[in-house]
Amino acid sequence: MSEQIKITVVLENGKSNNMSDDSGQKSVVLTHDSSLTIMSDLLKAHLINGSFCGGRGDCGRCRIRFLKGATIPTPLERSALDAEELRLGYRLACLAKPKDDCVIELACADAERINVVTDMIAVTDNINQSSQNKSQTEKQRSLVTERDADAPGESAVESVIAVDLGTTTIAMQLAELASGKILDTWCEMNPQRRYGADVLSRIRASCEGAREDLQRIVTEVLERGVARFQSRGTKIQGMCIAGNTTMQHLLTGHDVSGLGRSPFTPAVSGLQSYFHADWDFPVWITPVISAFVGGDIVAGLYASGLLPGMEDGWPETSRPDGFGQTNAGRQGGKHDGGRTVYFLIDLGTNGEMAATDGAHMITTATAAGPAFEGGAGAGIVGSDMVACTAALLDAGIADGSGLLAEPYFTEGVALRRTASGVYMPVLADPVADRPADGAADALAAPLRVTQTDIRAIQTAKAAVRAGVEILYEKLGRPARVQVYLAGGFGYYLDTEAALRIGLLPEHMRGSVKAVGNTSLRGAYLIGRDLALHRTDGASLEQSLSAIESLNLAEQEEFEELYIRYMVLGSVKSAQNSHMEKR
Repeated sequence: MSEQIKITVVLENGKSNNMSDDSGQKSVVLTHDSSLTIMSDLLKAHLINGSFCGGRGDCGRCRIRFLKGATIPTPLERSALDAEELRLGYRLACLAKPKDDCVIELACADAERINVVTDMIAVTDNINQSSQNKSQTEKQRSLVTERDADAPGESAVESVIAVDLGTTTIAMQLAELASGKILDTWCEMNPQRRYGADVLSRIRASCEGAREDLQRIVTEVLERGVARFQSRGTKIQGMCIAGNTTMQHLLTGHDVSGLGRSPFTPAVSGLQSYFHADWDFPVWITPVISAFVGGDIVAGLYASGLLPGMEDGWPETSRPDGFGQTNAGRQGGKHDGGRTVYFLIDLGTNGEMAATDGAHMITTATAAGPAFEGGAGAGIVGSDMVACTAALLDAGIADGSGLLAEPYFTEGVALRRTASGVYMPVLADPVADRPADGAADALAAPLRVTQTDIRAIQTAKAAVRAGVEILYEKLGRPARVQVYLAGGFGYYLDTEAALRIGLLPEHMRGSVKAVGNTSLRGAYLIGRDLALHRTDGASLEQSLSAIESLNLAEQEEFEELYIRYMVLGSVKSAQNSHMEKR
């Protein structure tokens, strides 16, 4: 039988429920079950946001320091923390299991600031993403920490609320029903992060008894956003929520166990209505395609005009030039010069993608982990991590296998983003925090990248690239492609860096375009059309019924491609490999 012990948490930030000793130092005393990790009590007391790796010890973000009664470090803690940190009493809350009373202090990194793209760029805008001007950044995104929003205003028009229910962030917009004009924006970090950064961690947590809490904490975010929007005095005609399949299930309180095990079946898949006692308007949750391809991709396809059955387009949705014109069919595996295949790729903690030639659409998803959404151990957003990795390759500090040269392999390497937006390694001293003499355009704070960070981006990149190649192959390897990168990762991604590390194949050069938050825009369009009775659940589900969904794990070639694309840099594409076999 486990023993109850006391853990005293010394605080410096004045959190509630604290007491002061004679020296004025504030602390919280927790009653702890010695069979559990410290993380469990810190979560219950709301003293920590959670472990981004779901308690596996991979991310190293839940650092604590034992001031008294330090535990013996586990093997994982020995690999995540250096010898000096261990000597000073640093441990990981998700791994430490004290057996006696102890005193700790929190040493977690401050909540990161993540750029949340909330606008969509029209798919017909002819912008080369590799040289896209980002001077309009402040108009295209909201910068969010734990809570952030624009100042409220006044309006008396009919409106609809659109919600992008992301794994990492939640973005809400109030838009005019008729015109789509954005009236207000509300963004927060998804508080479910305390149960892990990825969907598998949250599925496990839900199945182990946290279902109600996972539902409650995300509902509270929606309530705060709705309360703000209601204060504007508009006539809200409805709210539409788009998210991946797991996020939508967690919001509605559905059983998610089927999403975490084969055959990976969602509890519900069609358009759902969501009831909230305090809201006097309808709430819809977008239909999903599969356990892996959710309502966010459905909304993105709706917004970009690629959803089957939308051949004539909606009033403000311009279909890509030539879309649906399949002048020539597939020709026995040879390049088909008469077709263009369109990709919609949304890379976050889940890498979801769809590809279509106008006659046939295939969707799939891969578990990218937090590497593309600010969850790497370095605390760097994914687009910056891609740029840093490319810079390390160019400098010869990292090789194609992903290994960092010494002394950077053990110490990590510092990189600075120059005023021109280019990341440059600090080569003189791998642990220095000052730029080399003459580096006048270097900005102040460096980013530190470790071997673990490189591995995270490497594995995520390999999975995504393998998925892209499989879709490309199954649609007949056409000579022409158009790639739309959705979400914040795509908006800030340096396409040249993505090509340099092999995230995207060379044949896509010049055909990649950022389109912003298609999930949020699609949620508005679906919500508007439902409110105006232009569409309904049956029509949406009929469109989705024509889509083929692939489970990459069941594809014979996936493992081979995954291993091949673990290499950083240019490697032979699946197209060339298959042609050689022929």
